[in-house]
Amino acid sequence: MDKESLKRKLHEQIDAIDDEQALQTLHEAAIDYSNSQNIEGELNAEQLKRLQDSIEQLNKGKWKSNEEVVKLSRTWLQK
Repeated sequence: MDKESLKRKLHEQIDAIDDEQALQTLHEAAIDYSNSQNIEGELNAEQLKRLQDSIEQLNKGKWKSNEEVVKLSRTWLQK
């Protein structure tokens, strides 16, 4: 898929999201991604790899809301 097609599909997917928290998360991720372009020189190789893995997971839709993480954490802590 070329860059323009990818951008168009991404815009379509964002337009279809009705969850304000999800949109806020994507917005923050986009800002973090933009900022990562400036901080890469400040990160060691392991940190940079983890950041890149996280961005890739986000791009694949593999993320959890803060509420989900809190709920999972409570479940784990009760065990």
